[in-house]
Amino acid sequence: KTAMLELSAAARHHFEHPRHAGSLNPESPGVAVALVGEPASGAILQLHLRADESGTIIAVRFKAYGCGWTIACGARLAEWLEGRILAEAGHFRHHELVEQLNVPPAKLHCAVLAETALKAALRAHAARQASETVAQTDT
Repeated sequence: KTAMLELSAAARHHFEHPRHAGSLNPESPGVAVALVGEPASGAILQLHLRADESGTIIAVRFKAYGCGWTIACGARLAEWLEGRILAEAGHFRHHELVEQLNVPPAKLHCAVLAETALKAALRAHAARQASETVAQTDT
């Protein structure tokens, strides 16, 4: 009937109950946003994260456009990130999603997209922190 690869039980849970779907206000302090796409599949993942002064990620939201695997990977990543420190988040690799969600080889790009979004969000956060620090020292 359908060409979509059947979701694993873990992936189905995150697909059906994505706890961190949505967005954060990009103007709020400590918020970084990343939008990444996977051209071959047309999948898009947007990741919003907010970290406090100590570097702890206190809020995460995601939006995904793509197959169930993309949504499940985004949801699981967002869940994993909340409460972690930025340095720890920087060590995240897509293999963790592959193992936790039983992502099949044909859908590996969905897990890679999630890691790519995280790296982009962490770069955006670092850049924002640097620009805010410069702005404070200029005044």
